[in-house]
Amino acid sequence: MMSRRIVLMVLASVCLVAKASETNDSVARILEGCLTSFSSQVERPITQVYMFEAGGKSALDTYLSPLRYHGFHTSLSGRWSKALPWMDNSWLMRFDSRIGFSRMLNPAKNAQMLGFDTAFDWGAAWTCRFPTELMVSAGAAAGFNAGVLYLPRNSNNPASVKADIHLSLTASASFPFRIGHLPVLVSDEVSLPSLSAFFSPQYGETYYEIYLGNRSGLVHCGWWGNNFSITNLLAFDLDIGPSALRLGYRYSLNSSWVCHINTQIHTHSFVIGWIPHGIGLRKSIPSNLAIRINSLY
Repeated sequence: MMSRRIVLMVLASVCLVAKASETNDSVARILEGCLTSFSSQVERPITQVYMFEAGGKSALDTYLSPLRYHGFHTSLSGRWSKALPWMDNSWLMRFDSRIGFSRMLNPAKNAQMLGFDTAFDWGAAWTCRFPTELMVSAGAAAGFNAGVLYLPRNSNNPASVKADIHLSLTASASFPFRIGHLPVLVSDEVSLPSLSAFFSPQYGETYYEIYLGNRSGLVHCGWWGNNFSITNLLAFDLDIGPSALRLGYRYSLNSSWVCHINTQIHTHSFVIGWIPHGIGLRKSIPSNLAIRINSLY
């Protein structure tokens, strides 16, 4: 921020000296044009990341069954992030969304469980870049999760609804390096929901009973002790030209213990993604001297 102010002062001085012989109105117009031209050269583009994930999943939900089911899951997710002009461009804002599907089998492989889920998060994070080129961030996010586990073989309780709104702590670290002439950005991101309100029926309570009006005690206050979740994404972004390729691994755990119902859902995913306009590692000096502030690095 200080360097930008210095440049603005220099531009203003140059404009005033160059046009000193003109009228005050002309000088004012020239000065305004210089400042507007410089300000327009600062760009904070929205970085888009689209990801496809596939991998293994296991689910234990004692509302549906005392058995743990194992299988696969797939999901599509997107992220939109942008650098903010706060505190010398050290703040970022981002939106995340995801939709997923899973199919799992019991240990005897004679019954299947289907899963559907969706999520949305909005957050902001403060970033710090060290002289070693390591960049770290810490922040918070708010969002919601919604989904269902469906066990067709059950007659009375065939489905278990999952829904919550939450506040999460977030942290990340990223570091650029090269493989030959290829710029690569390695990053690790962690999201830890810390306070939530989540839905859960009583043990043995059917959704038909809820439909008939038995709706007391369905919403619970969640914290690490009764509703613990964590998500970790390790990614390698390959800046291959006008766009970038993301390869990574995501682990997530969603668990809860409430009303004598034990839920534990683990996922391990391989991630492949596309970043349409790259990540900013291929730095060059544009003809218009634009300052481009990317949100990934």
